[in-house]
Amino acid sequence: CPSRLLVGAPWDGNGQGDIYKCGVQLQNSSCAKANLGATVPWLRNSAGHLGMTLVDSKDGGFVACAPLWSQECGTSVFSSGRCIQLNEELQLMGTIAPTAQREWGGTYWDVLGCATLVSPCPLPGCSTYMDIILVLDGSNSIYPWEEVQAFLGNILGRFFIGRGQTQVGVLQYGERLVQEWALGQHPTAQRLLEAARNLTRQEGRETRTAMAIRQA
Repeated sequence: CPSRLLVGAPWDGNGQGDIYKCGVQLQNSSCAKANLGATVPWLRNSAGHLGMTLVDSKDGGFVACAPLWSQECGTSVFSSGRCIQLNEELQLMGTIAPTAQREWGGTYWDVLGCATLVSPCPLPGCSTYMDIILVLDGSNSIYPWEEVQAFLGNILGRFFIGRGQTQVGVLQYGERLVQEWALGQHPTAQRLLEAARNLTRQEGRETRTAMAIRQA
């Protein structure tokens, strides 16, 4: 019979989450909190709900995940989740964060542990390196066009636009496909929002969505 029972507590600490190690004796059993927030700094910054997933690992330890862990990068928020590797004594062995964004001059966690990055150019926030292509229906079935422009401006205003950060391109389609602007053509948020306000509808009696998606 096992000598311990591990219990995930994803709502512990206002959603930070933690792990409890409990004895399995019939009498006088108790549970001890691992207090992983003291050894894993990123747990304290987000309600990631650590312990929602617990899995045994081949080395005798286990993996605990915080699937709701989020990270702010400029004006964007990425809910990528993170997992940690722990040994049998609940000691941190590494962090699994394949989609976490690196912070210039800050700390980057990966499966091997933690390392400090030095940036040649101090960009604010995180280096997201996202390329986004928006595909807009500009056929006659879309009316009024002002609502599309407002929607586009609202979406673009949520991204951190800049060199080495997020780049946005726009394709508009109806009967034909038009590249309104390419990735990086508007390198600042101000120029991108201005382009969105000035975007006109191509019109067309056909709506060739599949063609536009293939091109994108």
